[in-house]
Amino acid sequence: MASKSSLTATVVSCWSQNMADQKDYRSGPRRRGEQLVTAILDAAALELAQSGFAALSVEAVARRASASKVSIYRRWPNKIELVRAVAAHKAVMPVLPEQAATLRQDLLLVLRSMAAQIDEPIGELLRGLVIASLSEQAPSMADMSWGMGPNMMHLVAERAQARGELAEIPSELLLRVPTELFKQRFISFGKVTDRFIVELVDEIALPLWTLKPGEPHAS
Repeated sequence: MASKSSLTATVVSCWSQNMADQKDYRSGPRRRGEQLVTAILDAAALELAQSGFAALSVEAVARRASASKVSIYRRWPNKIELVRAVAAHKAVMPVLPEQAATLRQDLLLVLRSMAAQIDEPIGELLRGLVIASLSEQAPSMADMSWGMGPNMMHLVAERAQARGELAEIPSELLLRVPTELFKQRFISFGKVTDRFIVELVDEIALPLWTLKPGEPHAS
């Protein structure tokens, strides 16, 4: 299994390459559909990297993407929703190893991948969303999960079931527990330590996921 330092280096490399590969759309023709969405999100990511969350403006994003403000507001009614989309667009998804692993190893890999991104530009986007969430006009933070919510955890559970570690796939509520607690830790403290991740997996996620229906919790 990859070490925490190598995982962090991989995330940094992926983000840096992602940013380097982004095009400046200001000199090109206007785009439509998915091309336009990609242009806007790439432009917003570059503006965020240069100016930060507080100084980000839809006008600057529109200029960089060679798009109209109307086309941006039609898809994202406010700056918070736009930045939320950028965070999901730029999140680096963990690659689960093809070779035999364990449920514990897969859970640690996913959560450590999320933690590694906190210290990178995407972390600044998410911190901006956390601050914005404290204002009255901000939407809820329910889907701030790096794109690694139930879908990724469902994949982890499916792998564990195929290995015989789980008798059945946990409910969606239980699948959300690891990322929701991770998110709450990030919102409360601004960072997530590896110690917390290990405790989250060993003391909460694994016991909940492996608990048989009707079986009492250990006291």
